Amino acid sequence: MSSAPSDGDHSARSGSITALLARRPVKRARDDLQESCVKLLMRHQNTSELLLEITSHGKMRSSSCEGYEEHHTGVQTSVLEHELRRRSEQMGVPVGLLSARVLLENLEDLIRQTDVLLSSTQRSGVCALLKTAQALVSAGLLSPELLWQDYWKLQPVLEVIYHLHTHNILTLDFMLERDAAVRSWITDQLKALCASMNTTPDEHQIQHQILSAVVCVLVRRAFEDSSHDLCQTCCWILDSMISWLLDTLSVKDTHTSAAGFWLQVFDVSVFAGCVTEDTLQRFFTHTLMRVLTHRPVFKVSDVIAVQSEWSFAKTLPLLTPLFSKVCLVFSVECVLSQMQQVLETHEVNWRHVLSCLSHLLIYHSQTQSCLTDLLSRLLRSAFDRYDVEKMITLFLLARQASLEGPAVFPSYSDWFKLSFGGSSGYHAKSKKSTVFLLKFLSDLVPYEPPQYLKVHVMHPPYIGGKYRSLLQEYISLAKTRLRDLKVSLEETGIFEVVNGSAGVAECPAQQDVEKAVTLFMTTSKIPATVIEASIFRRPYFLSRFLPALLSPRVLPVKSDARMMFIEALRKADKIPAALYTSYTGSCQRETYRQKEGVFESSEGDHLLLLQEQFLHLRRMMTEGATDGDVCAQLSRISLTLKNERADEETGSDVITLKRESPDSAHAAVTSLILHSFCLCLLDASKVKPPNRQGSWPGVFVKVLLAHRWLVSALIHRLWDLLQHQGSALSAAHVLGLAALQVELHHCTHMCPPPAHALSVSQCLSDALVCSTRSHMTLCLRFCVAVLSYGLCRANAQSEELHHFIPETLYKKAQYVMARLVPETRAHLSEEHESDLHSDASGLSGTLQESAVALWRNTQIRSLKKRPQYQLSFSEWISSELGVQRSRDALTDLERQEYEQWACEQYYLHMSEHDGGCDGDVTRICARIITAVLDRHTASRTAGSTHELTDGCLPDLLSLLQTLLYEVAVTGQNSSDETGHFLWDVFDSRFSVTPDPDSIGQELSDQQTLQDVSRVLVLVPPVMLLTVRTDTTGRRTLDCHRMIHHISHVQRRVCGPAALLSSQLTAHFLKAVVSGSVSCDRPDEAVNLCLSLFHTECPLLLLSAARWWTRLSAAVSSLWRRLTGRDALPEQLQMLEDSHSWSRRAGVSPVPAAPSWLLAACLHASLRRSDCETEEVRRLVTQLLHTHTQVLLFLFVSSVTELISAHLNQQAAPCLERVRDVCVCLLTHLMDDSDWLLLFDRSGSDHVLSHFLSRVMSPQTLRLMPFAFYSILRGVESEVLTGASRSPGFLYSAAVSYRELSRLFLDARPSDAPQQQVLLEARRILMSSISLSSPDCLTLGQRRQLRSEYEQLDPEISAALGSFT
Repeated sequence: MSSAPSDGDHSARSGSITALLARRPVKRARDDLQESCVKLLMRHQNTSELLLEITSHGKMRSSSCEGYEEHHTGVQTSVLEHELRRRSEQMGVPVGLLSARVLLENLEDLIRQTDVLLSSTQRSGVCALLKTAQALVSAGLLSPELLWQDYWKLQPVLEVIYHLHTHNILTLDFMLERDAAVRSWITDQLKALCASMNTTPDEHQIQHQILSAVVCVLVRRAFEDSSHDLCQTCCWILDSMISWLLDTLSVKDTHTSAAGFWLQVFDVSVFAGCVTEDTLQRFFTHTLMRVLTHRPVFKVSDVIAVQSEWSFAKTLPLLTPLFSKVCLVFSVECVLSQMQQVLETHEVNWRHVLSCLSHLLIYHSQTQSCLTDLLSRLLRSAFDRYDVEKMITLFLLARQASLEGPAVFPSYSDWFKLSFGGSSGYHAKSKKSTVFLLKFLSDLVPYEPPQYLKVHVMHPPYIGGKYRSLLQEYISLAKTRLRDLKVSLEETGIFEVVNGSAGVAECPAQQDVEKAVTLFMTTSKIPATVIEASIFRRPYFLSRFLPALLSPRVLPVKSDARMMFIEALRKADKIPAALYTSYTGSCQRETYRQKEGVFESSEGDHLLLLQEQFLHLRRMMTEGATDGDVCAQLSRISLTLKNERADEETGSDVITLKRESPDSAHAAVTSLILHSFCLCLLDASKVKPPNRQGSWPGVFVKVLLAHRWLVSALIHRLWDLLQHQGSALSAAHVLGLAALQVELHHCTHMCPPPAHALSVSQCLSDALVCSTRSHMTLCLRFCVAVLSYGLCRANAQSEELHHFIPETLYKKAQYVMARLVPETRAHLSEEHESDLHSDASGLSGTLQESAVALWRNTQIRSLKKRPQYQLSFSEWISSELGVQRSRDALTDLERQEYEQWACEQYYLHMSEHDGGCDGDVTRICARIITAVLDRHTASRTAGSTHELTDGCLPDLLSLLQTLLYEVAVTGQNSSDETGHFLWDVFDSRFSVTPDPDSIGQELSDQQTLQDVSRVLVLVPPVMLLTVRTDTTGRRTLDCHRMIHHISHVQRRVCGPAALLSSQLTAHFLKAVVSGSVSCDRPDEAVNLCLSLFHTECPLLLLSAARWWTRLSAAVSSLWRRLTGRDALPEQLQMLEDSHSWSRRAGVSPVPAAPSWLLAACLHASLRRSDCETEEVRRLVTQLLHTHTQVLLFLFVSSVTELISAHLNQQAAPCLERVRDVCVCLLTHLMDDSDWLLLFDRSGSDHVLSHFLSRVMSPQTLRLMPFAFYSILRGVESEVLTGASRSPGFLYSAAVSYRELSRLFLDARPSDAPQQQVLLEARRILMSSISLSSPDCLTLGQRRQLRSEYEQLDPEISAALGSFT
């Protein structure tokens, strides 16, 4: 180990170095050293080898020159410079020329082949060589011009040119300026570059760099400054390349990878920082023009014939990305404007033009509106100048757009009707315009495909009456052409669903059938169009329409709309018997086939292709593909779907939903589509949230809607899933179906459904029922998913939320969320906090939290402000009545709590405009009653009573009674000064002006009355009357509304017995007794009220007399409880006395009561005792001379009983007993002509006539002639002879027979005994005429009867005329 140097040594050494430096400065030392090295190296005689040696300091270099760095020393550069100068002086040549030749010699040694690209080793050497060359240029020892002259004589390599350009030794601008032949060479080199096959990423990278650098120079020089010398040259090169690209695409079976590589030059990123935006737009504009005008080989006639083969799905593979890139820098309006300009100024390649239009429609949603404006301008301009060229352009563009289906543009049929189908069209303004259009259409006929000719024939343009002959000439010409093409117009549907937008044969019979069935269900009549087709288009009707209608299927147990329509046609003799028999047999075989599990598949290869296409679509979602690429793939899927049903009708129409017999056709396709949509949505959501996924779901749905057969199958499948398989749906399924629902509604908003038809989204919303726990849970899950997804889509597209949320589904969301998630009730009521918490429904916490979060959202709540989105109180009641109590998600207490909240806290204080009740309890009560009555009617119509026996009706009725008692206590029962809200509700259920001859209305009113009566007896009796205070301050009962109801409603449909039911009668009497307690003098109030019933509404007291044995105890007990008095009011006591007298009639004194009341009590007593005829005869004899009026009204009661017995088809002995009683009474009343007023009330003001009009229904009065002759058949001949001679009998008999004949003509009875009555009536009338004296009829009566019987029965008319 040596010791450290001493300080002395260090100083000595330092001193020596300092001295050395002082004697020879550092700079001088460096110069001397360099000079010595140069002299040493000058002995090297080969300059090229010297240059190679200098640049051969090998290192690992990158494939391009970007990472190449050469550490040149000053010695190396100086050596090369000295050598080049020395040799230049020695050889006598310029140093620039010598440097160029030395450089080229080295390049030749490095590059031995003529390929476009270098190898990696060659690339490294060239880059190193050019670095040295770059230094020589900087030193002024290398002339670029001389270098180019020598290098051009060799075989230049494009990559070397690229490196020369990037090293700024020789730029492309310089090369292009120096030699005109460069443009051809560089074009060939670019094609070779595109065609070169690269296997490594490095080679692909350098290939892309070369292409980008060359194209940037070409574009900049061609379009930056039009006055530049290179402008034309560079433009020629670019045009040559685009022509080469398009030629390559147009040749079948040509490898297109080279052309595909050239497409990269249209990526905007290639020009980043190289050219200005204006230059880039000029380049793309020029390119678009070149594409549209490249080789215009198609004549217009050819285009018209083959245009249907140029849809987007059939576009050449690389043409679509070309349009995508070129059109990217322009708006749709700009592209269409350029297209129009090119069409007006150049010969165009129609295939490219139309393909470009299809691309715009598929990739850009705003194209439809822009194209519509363009077509409108073309149409106006064409007729302004009568320009045929513009007309051709107009029709070709419209047809091309319609080829892409209604998802992106209306059908050709719709466009043609809109443009030329009205009187306001440009073609209808003058004769010249009309002739111009018809001549144009006529010139097209020889080249037109048949589907367009059919549109023109079935939807001809509007032509004024003066020029109809011209239109007929065109139609004849078109029909002749169709016959030549062997296309029959009979294939066109009877409902004019012709569509020219597809180039396939159409078969609209199935669409005709479904539309006919829909119209039949709406009108209950066979559509007139079908009747006309069965006569005027019989070949189509028999060979197309009927086979489509009678296609074999499994018939439902209950007749559906289709079965009823078939039956109506069969009864109208429109279906041949043999065809109908074949149909029924085929249906039986179909039922057996499906029961045995035999199914046939018709999808075949199309299903496999669809699976592949949907898998590709899923991959695109995972990779985050652009909207345009996704839309392009969906267009290809649409083409596959179209090919599966080559005869489909591409247009929207009404679809009949068969709920009982779901559509099982195309089950595999619909399942695949739904499954794929759900998976695509999930895959896309993994990459981006729904609000950033673009518009692909909407386009997906539009593609489905473009295929009508598929829409029908999808609707039935979705309905089946939501109705019957909801519990088996996973979260992914629910989310996917919810998204589909949102997109369907959005499409519906854009294209509203036809009148009288539900939208698809609304129809599917109806599939969500809320009757059981499982149904409610599914509905909640679905609603949460729909609202969440719809909110995302609305925010993403900056549209109103209601465009995405169906009204029906939003209402269901309000109902089910408030019912199952109590925390949401506060948000529904616009409260900030909720004190309700419940997990009784068994829902997951996440679902409840989602529901609460949704109602906290301002956008979601704002939908309630729209009237169509507000769940009204009436709709809420209807939903609540549909819940099955035994399977409800809520317990009885929870349900009661919920219903009270809904009525008293939510709807009671909500404004009527928003569906509430404005704080009026009476409105809540009225709407509950209305809903209950509606539910009864609906259940009766559907033939099901399950909803009434297991529904929430008892809960709502209990709530109704609670609210009614509140109304009674607070005195809110008057809707106005003279009205009463309960009677308003009940009376509104019946027609104000009923048709007395309508049996259907009569039956409907009877059923409605039963429902009303059931609810009426549940109303607290005190609510049926109003206590009024008169001017003197005295309180009295107001019973006018009750009287009106009984007289105009109950009487009208109370049946032939002319009685109210015992329960209803008791309820009305309890109302009188209960209400009287609120008056100053209850007994007086009862008497006044019942006295008013005596005169204006005897039906109540008549019914009370009939049922008094059942009512007396209850009414008397109620009176005693309320007043504490034993004595009944006078009117009630009169009822009691009359009833007591009836049991001892003829023995006890007759009480002071109206004759009709005594007769009613007596009739009730006779019915209860079941007296024999002899006892009746004995009683009649006792009352005959003292109480004839009682007997007369007893006869009235007996006649009504006889009519009731006939209508109720009672047993013969019972019927005979009633008739005998009537005969007995009539025999004793024969001398009193008042009994005739019962059968002839014309012009009479007798008390009996007034009484009958107040107690009998119009139907009972119409049956009086039948009762008249039914009784007369049993009267002895001597009595009948005497009656025939009495005044008024013959006229009454003749009038009764006239009415009886009309009654039989209307009813056409098949019962022999009833027909016998008519024969006996005629015999009695003829006998009476022969026995009557001439003065028994007045002259006016005789003339009236003769004129009436001239048509009805001429023999009777002649007999009446025999009077002299």
